[in-house]
Amino acid sequence: MKMLAFDLGASAGKIFLGSFDGNSLNLNVVKRFDNNQIFVRDEIFWDVLNIFDCIKDGITNGLQKENKIISIGLDSFSNDFGLLDKDGRFISQVHCYRDRRTKRTEEKIYSMISKETLHSLCGNQNALFGTLMQLASMRIEKQFFLLKGAGSLLLLPDLLIYFLTGEIYSEYTISSVSQMMDLNKGTWSPEILKIFGIPINIMPSIVQPGTRIGKITGNSDCLVNGGEIEVVSVCEHDTASAFLAAPQGGDSIIISSGTWSLVGVETKAPIINDYTFRHNIANEGGFPGHHRLLKNVMGLWLIQECRRHYIQQGMEFSFEDLIRIALLEEPFKHMINPNDERFFSPGNMPEKISNFCVENRQERLESPGEIIRCVVESLALQYRLVIEELETVVNRKFSQINIVGGGSNNGFLDQCVANATGKSVYAGPIEATAIGNLVVQLFSFGEIGSAAQGRQLVRNSFSMDLYEPENIPEWEARYQEYSQMINFKK
Repeated sequence: MKMLAFDLGASAGKIFLGSFDGNSLNLNVVKRFDNNQIFVRDEIFWDVLNIFDCIKDGITNGLQKENKIISIGLDSFSNDFGLLDKDGRFISQVHCYRDRRTKRTEEKIYSMISKETLHSLCGNQNALFGTLMQLASMRIEKQFFLLKGAGSLLLLPDLLIYFLTGEIYSEYTISSVSQMMDLNKGTWSPEILKIFGIPINIMPSIVQPGTRIGKITGNSDCLVNGGEIEVVSVCEHDTASAFLAAPQGGDSIIISSGTWSLVGVETKAPIINDYTFRHNIANEGGFPGHHRLLKNVMGLWLIQECRRHYIQQGMEFSFEDLIRIALLEEPFKHMINPNDERFFSPGNMPEKISNFCVENRQERLESPGEIIRCVVESLALQYRLVIEELETVVNRKFSQINIVGGGSNNGFLDQCVANATGKSVYAGPIEATAIGNLVVQLFSFGEIGSAAQGRQLVRNSFSMDLYEPENIPEWEARYQEYSQMINFKK
């Protein structure tokens, strides 16, 4: 069976050709492209029409390699959306979740609903980048006329699928992180929508992963040879797809490591209580029967932004270069809280990191190597803090961690995570999101019957690297210092 998987990240998009022979799954890239944020005055957008063009090019490229492609699935990061009018015409630009409009309106948003009430209703983390926060800011900043005149609100992967098929729906996993869903019922929350005046009629029907929801037909300009391709509703939230492809599964802590690091565990049902609220732990939907309980850590965004700044200054570092020079630096010299608010927005990340260190009675960082070593060690320490919180809420200790996604290819980070947590780290697969996407397509066509079979297929098809803890006493001492810094800042 031949399939396409489109995976849109916050820095790049990729389209893969997946081939399943009944025993193993093979993956080949047919197109890559940069996904850059567009800055317009005080606002940040995605170039969604260019993204759509790249999808069509990727489908064309895939068909040139293999003309018997059966299906395609699309996944992306969450929170961002577009609007259609009542006749199905695209009427709004797609803001980037890092846009500052929600920060400007934060106080007014939480005067309409308390953080505790919102968490109790939706189970998600409280974060200003959420879909609901963006909609609330539109209301406060007098853009609500767009919603009142809209026919449909489509989250980003659903919007792109609509462009391809004309079908309007909202997939469960991407909907579950919008802060507008009742996770216990699997439907939009009428209470939340009413509080913010969001018209319920613009919210599409929710479908489960594995649903076949439309076709790309011969009328499309990307099907050069005619025919048709089924579009499968996969786990459209990229983290849900990545978690599904974690070979160690529910027996491990799972870290989806990319622009964001999503540190989580699988549970049978949502856990929404005072502890999850106080620690801002998110409940998110997954493949049926595989609910996710997790927490966001800023992730490789810090290194991506450092690299972008260095390139602007004429220093052409690759990611591999940055890790290489970091390894040359003295360990445990600096540390930051990766989730400090200042690191969320783009712009001169090395200076922000250095300023944090100075403010916390550390020496100013002088070199790129020092900066990157500080980031990697700090990420590992923050992972441990989050893992301890998750183990508390599920009342279970884990002996292993499965890191998936692009960050699993960073051996320095993988080893630091093993050292900081004292747990075995299984790293891989790198392209977990695309693999999880393909697994759902196989499920949709009856080629596999469960998530467990899908994970066995991943183990059969892709390799992992194992990292065992080292230098535990030194890392334990450093973690105690880190915990004191975090608690002092609170």
